[in-house]
Amino acid sequence: MLQKKFTVDFLTKKIKRNEGEVPQYYVENSHPAIISPEVFDMVQMEIKNRKGAKGYKTGRNYFSGKIICSDCGSFYGRKVWHSNDKYRKIIYQCNSKYKNDKKCKTPFINEEELKKIFVEVFNGVINNKEEILRGYEEVIKEIVNSKDLDEKIDELENEAKEILEEINRCIRDNATKAQDQEEYMTRYNALVERYESVRNEIESIENERFERLVKKDKIEEFMKVLRDRDGLVDEFDGELWNMVIEAVKVYTGGKMVLVFKDGMGENKTV
Repeated sequence: MLQKKFTVDFLTKKIKRNEGEVPQYYVENSHPAIISPEVFDMVQMEIKNRKGAKGYKTGRNYFSGKIICSDCGSFYGRKVWHSNDKYRKIIYQCNSKYKNDKKCKTPFINEEELKKIFVEVFNGVINNKEEILRGYEEVIKEIVNSKDLDEKIDELENEAKEILEEINRCIRDNATKAQDQEEYMTRYNALVERYESVRNEIESIENERFERLVKKDKIEEFMKVLRDRDGLVDEFDGELWNMVIEAVKVYTGGKMVLVFKDGMGENKTV
């Protein structure tokens, strides 16, 4: 925190505690961080993703937090029909279907049908796994090459450092020299605006770099599953489902897209 005190009279050098007469400022990176900015940013990104998931609920069944309504973006929830008779059926339906003013038109999903679709789709991938693996090896080469992003971040970090030095110099001068406060605030605000603009650009590029690494990890995990799988799948495997499926997007009219961890999507109709 800077400008806790300020110079009242430039000639007499009289100093007074700042009680709101002039602005006070926080300066970034003036003390060692308790945790690294990189760790902090990763945690914040995870919190943001969870908050953005409408109707998200944790659960033990394999389909919790996987099926997404294309109408409103909410997750599908598990429902049991005819729970006490021979017609008992487990289905999944948009958690916000009846909560919005406009009712979602996406259909419910039968659990057993979804399991059969997954087996069919995954076996299709296995039948083409050699071709898929070769393609992924080329994709990973492109993803890990982040030289362009690294160079841009270095350039922007240097620019941000120079602006921050100007801001600190501006604040120190105002704390020790008599100045026109209106002119001072105009200059200070312009510097802060420049600094924030550069930091926002850095954050955007860092997010892109981080997303590339996340995608690389997911592709490598998916490739490992394919390499370890020798034959076709005979029945639904919940552990396999969790390893390879990122999400299931359900659309009006019965269209359903199974999105694999690598980002590949497979269309099906229910």
